[in-house]
Amino acid sequence: MKVRYLGHSCVEIIGQHHIVIDPDFTRQPMAGVEFICVSHAHKDHLGKVAELPGGIVLASADVCEIAFKMGVPRQRLHPVAAGEQVENIKVLPGFSVVKDFMHSLMNLLIRRRLPDAGGTPLSFFIQDEAGLLHVGDAHKVPLKIQADIFCLPWRTSPINPENYKSALLEMAKQMAAPYLLPIHYDLAGMEADPAEISSRIEATVLLGEGWHLFNGKKLVSEK
Repeated sequence: MKVRYLGHSCVEIIGQHHIVIDPDFTRQPMAGVEFICVSHAHKDHLGKVAELPGGIVLASADVCEIAFKMGVPRQRLHPVAAGEQVENIKVLPGFSVVKDFMHSLMNLLIRRRLPDAGGTPLSFFIQDEAGLLHVGDAHKVPLKIQADIFCLPWRTSPINPENYKSALLEMAKQMAAPYLLPIHYDLAGMEADPAEISSRIEATVLLGEGWHLFNGKKLVSEK
């Protein structure tokens, strides 16, 4: 199994299946994607879904409708809900903020507009050699999942940035995953240095743009 970060909230996994999560990548995934998981419909999570030529989209029904309007053929859309299982992909409740006053305010401050419709959020647990949990850009996750790799949405909030980072670290500590894959840290206006995570939490932080290779639950190489 191998995992890499593709920019914004996008993660690519190649193992039992070729999976891309949150397709608003800044670096192109490899060809042959089988499943595209979408945590919610904000542009920085869904924006390039129609650019992928293949793959079944797994998302909430309302998010699938947004993807359809963006140009994804109906036959590639597979609406799912928390509790469902598709191959080695477990669908879990989502906690990305889609209807919140502070989220709307930050969008007005940073992007000078209200946020796009987010739809019903989901999280995804990829059950492979190592278990990978992706929660979108949530900062509180009341899930009892023992993941080996936790995709940590690391970013600088324009309001109380240190408190926000502390909340993210607390979430990571509660998840207690031995490996953290920082994501979302390159979003314009909310950039953060993922290297600083290592000094603040006892976990192996998977840095860089290359592949992280796992044999079973153990990281064996990075390239």
